[in-house]
Amino acid sequence: HIGNKTKASYIVRLTGDCPLIDPSIIDQAIEKIIKNKVDYVSNILPRSFPDGLDVEVFTKKTLDETYNNVTEKFSKEHVTTYMHGLHKSKYKRGNFKKINIINKENFSHLRWTLDEEKDYYFLNDVFKNLDNDISWMKIIEYLTKNPEKLLINNMIGTGIKAISNISNKKKTFKKSNLLFKQAIKTIPLGSQTFSKSYTQWPKGNSPLFFDRAHGAKVVDPDGNHYIDYVLGLLPITLGYCDIDVDRDVFKQMKKGTIFSLPSKLEMELSEILVDIIPSAEMVRFGKNGSDVTTAAIRLARAFTGKDMIAVAGYHGWHDWYIGSSSRNLGVPKQVEKLTKKFIFNDSDSLKKIFSKYPNKFAAVILEPSGLVKPNIEFLRHIKELCKKNKALLIFDEVISGFRINLGGAQKEYNIIPDLSCFGKGMANGYPISAIVGSKKIMKLMEEIFFSTTFAGDTLSITAAISTIKKLKKFNIIKKNKAFGKKLITELNKIIASSKLSNYLEISKVDWWPKIVFKNLPIREDLVISLIRQEFIRNGLFLGSTFNICYAHTQGDILKQTIFKFKNSIERLNLYFLSDNPERFLTGNLIEKTFKVR
Repeated sequence: HIGNKTKASYIVRLTGDCPLIDPSIIDQAIEKIIKNKVDYVSNILPRSFPDGLDVEVFTKKTLDETYNNVTEKFSKEHVTTYMHGLHKSKYKRGNFKKINIINKENFSHLRWTLDEEKDYYFLNDVFKNLDNDISWMKIIEYLTKNPEKLLINNMIGTGIKAISNISNKKKTFKKSNLLFKQAIKTIPLGSQTFSKSYTQWPKGNSPLFFDRAHGAKVVDPDGNHYIDYVLGLLPITLGYCDIDVDRDVFKQMKKGTIFSLPSKLEMELSEILVDIIPSAEMVRFGKNGSDVTTAAIRLARAFTGKDMIAVAGYHGWHDWYIGSSSRNLGVPKQVEKLTKKFIFNDSDSLKKIFSKYPNKFAAVILEPSGLVKPNIEFLRHIKELCKKNKALLIFDEVISGFRINLGGAQKEYNIIPDLSCFGKGMANGYPISAIVGSKKIMKLMEEIFFSTTFAGDTLSITAAISTIKKLKKFNIIKKNKAFGKKLITELNKIIASSKLSNYLEISKVDWWPKIVFKNLPIREDLVISLIRQEFIRNGLFLGSTFNICYAHTQGDILKQTIFKFKNSIERLNLYFLSDNPERFLTGNLIEKTFKVR
């Protein structure tokens, strides 16, 4: 017992996650407890100093009484819970005379503690630019003079557990479910995106919202932590809240987010894309993938004077494409007739529709690489067919761009289309997309109408410039693919050792591995619902694909993923052998939006 060993009358409690603690605040607390003859003094009841300048002083008698009265594990571990009584609704508290030190100006919104990776970057910046014995008010002065650093600090948040501490405790979703009940009143599906809605997760035993994210990890409103392999549906290539990208965005924020004329940033990003993408001679920006695929179709129709479009893959929500899917409600029948599907990796299927509708097609649009590996000869043959039938070849690289290769699948396979569409991963989560192509086609952009207010938004353009530079500098795409390759190998080993190889495997597309189901003894929708339920229970937020970012390659994420995946699938055989596998599903059954891949 520390009090007995030192024979101290007073004990000062400082924690290792507060490296910026100021001696003047410690002295103030000690003076208060001696002068006022109280049991406990701190500066957290309530907090008016930055989180990370915490100091507590208490008498030996107070510590003895606490030791003899606390029973909860939490109170024993955190020592002063019984003294300060901040968690009075949860834990037992003592009856002590207390004083709180209050600063004249409230700085409680600042976070100077060390729990998360973001905290490290902030504290490292402070120690790098200021003397080690600097007073806490000098740090305030430094932040005031450098508002972008203050903004980064404010974005971290206060009073939260470390995002890296992934808990194994049983997960509850009370707050998530309450939020859903509120959201569904004003938002159809309770979400802005089908694939992020409750229909895609076992509702009742799953988070329906996320509260924050950093690196490769996310936290839901109930405080449950997950390694995330959805990544917001693939926009995250570096990791959530990448320090370099966000710092550049914050600097630009001070200059303005949008202007009444173009900014030079538009030209800078355009030149970068022209330099790295083989098909790019000119560039226009949108905000999402559907913007630019639709612009490409309008441009192709204007250039060729023809109306029909051949598609293979998913190309967005606009009428010209979605009319060819099962989600065609509200699309005019005449529009539907203008789009025809062909089969990926089967050039004869395209040849047939060209023969059926001779000289009618303005363009062929396809995803050149995705969950299914392309046959390179197929892509070459498609290009020849387009040339022969005087139709433009459009590569939809909204997903493959900045993931398979910095220059896209066209660079990877050396097959150059007439137009290309990029988005998702080019700005690490900031909303931007791009249509690029040859000058002779792109010049028609001056005649067709493709014009949006926010296409020149400086923050997203800055984020794209910063992201691409970092992808290039650290050869991140190669590292992400190497991680994917290891993941495929290790997870397939687990599947084999679990005697599940007859039913599932991880596909061998290193930049976008997928869980492939086969020969299932029970319904696929039930299997998907059950396995997602298990992933969530074990701290993996994972759909059908492993969407990989640079943050996954850092630390022990691979090791954690393997461990959590193993725990998640170990009960599948039990489900497959059961006469009533539905009884194991504690959440709702997952619904399919539609199948396009």
